[in-house]
Amino acid sequence: MRAPPRRPPPLLIFQEQAVARPPPRIQRHHDVSRNITLLLILLGAATLSCFGAAYYLFTTRWAHRTVSPLSNETNAGYQANATAFIDQLRISPNQKFLSYLPHSGFHNQRIAFENALVLAFALRRTLLVPPIRLANKPIRYVEFETLVRHHELSSKMGLQHCPLVHSYLSRPLECLEYFESSYLPWSWLVDLSAPARHLPLIQLPTVSQRWLHEHFYLNETDIHYLKDRSPYQFRFLDTNTDSPPTNDRYAQDVDFVDLSAVNARLLQLGTLFGTSRLRFTNPTNLAYQRTVRQSMIFINQNLSRVADSIAAALSDHFLAVHIRIGDGTFKADAEQTVKSIWWSLLQDVLGLSPAEICHLQGRFSGLPKLNCSKKSTCTGNCSLVTTVPLSVPRIPCRFPRHPEGLHELLNIPLYVATDLRHPASDDALHLLRQTFPCVFFLTDFPQYIQQLESVTSPYDGVPLQPFLLPFIDAMVAAKALTFIGTQGSTFSKFVTTLGHFYHDSN
Repeated sequence: MRAPPRRPPPLLIFQEQAVARPPPRIQRHHDVSRNITLLLILLGAATLSCFGAAYYLFTTRWAHRTVSPLSNETNAGYQANATAFIDQLRISPNQKFLSYLPHSGFHNQRIAFENALVLAFALRRTLLVPPIRLANKPIRYVEFETLVRHHELSSKMGLQHCPLVHSYLSRPLECLEYFESSYLPWSWLVDLSAPARHLPLIQLPTVSQRWLHEHFYLNETDIHYLKDRSPYQFRFLDTNTDSPPTNDRYAQDVDFVDLSAVNARLLQLGTLFGTSRLRFTNPTNLAYQRTVRQSMIFINQNLSRVADSIAAALSDHFLAVHIRIGDGTFKADAEQTVKSIWWSLLQDVLGLSPAEICHLQGRFSGLPKLNCSKKSTCTGNCSLVTTVPLSVPRIPCRFPRHPEGLHELLNIPLYVATDLRHPASDDALHLLRQTFPCVFFLTDFPQYIQQLESVTSPYDGVPLQPFLLPFIDAMVAAKALTFIGTQGSTFSKFVTTLGHFYHDSN
């Protein structure tokens, strides 16, 4: 018979049962309590850490951070702080002022500023000079009351903390568009010493009418308004015997005699843009107007150093054009504008015959040889350069140079100032790029443009490099041996004036 199975000792049975049996209830409760305690400790520590970090960031949010000032040897020591500005004012109780509302891009503001200087001089009033506004989106002209509101909304008074917000923090709502525009005193860009010898000037840190009235202690009875409802409503005459041209665009003439009779402390005007807005016959006024226009030459050393470096890299002798085709009616006329400038370069500057130009047109554009009797359309300083030795740029040309012979003249360096974002690849400039292998754009000189990265506005601390590039474009183009501009462009007219100054002073 088989022996009966052996049973384990009682101790072993107890041990096996003890292993399989769940722990006592009191033990499980102790473990859960310990885990909850540890979790609460961790959560408490995390909460304290977050609170401490948030408190540090909040207390240091507006901590002082050095804002690099604009360096300008000519205007060193300019006080841009609004409080310091007010403290420096010395206003006579009988002093009379003239003010106006700027708008649009820089060159429209410049023309308005020139008119304001001459108008204030003729009326013997102190000119309150609004700052230059540089922006991605200019304030366009609108009627007087609306323009005042636009300037109030764009004012940066009370937002001095915005440039001090660290880059790793989200900007407050009021600072979201702070860096989309910037303000500059005119004395940073141009030399006002000559106009100021005959006219008191007070440069304002803002265009805000509210700020102006508050700090100059003006009430409505102290102000005489001349409010415009259209951009060409008022024209100003220094004589009532002047007869307006038959094609004059201005709707209403305002005589200086009437303006001189205004006794209000402030004569507040709207827009003053327009090269023909002032019609003078008085020799003294005309002489002062010439002084004002000659003083609008850029003298800032930051800009001059960059422009001089680019011009030197282009060579001793180079050509320049300005092609504005990026907006408005200029965009609609883009094709005709480029062809006219191209034709003027070849005929008026390089001296090619219409037959030769038509041959090049067919070769470089693939178009039929048409319009061979085209007349000159030169805008700017178009002088023949065929007697000037060809220069070789100090940087590589964009395309292989033409071989010696008929097309050798086309190897001359050509600088193109333009409002196109990508001129090196834009189809609108295909004909120019094909014709001139040594064609250059501002984007070809990043090593020089980079020098402007540390330049900031003394008024609002905004980095200025993006807003200063058109100034560099104008200064480089003005240094060219000869320049052709876009018909109807205030930028082109300014480059022509700037070019006369550069070449006459050499």
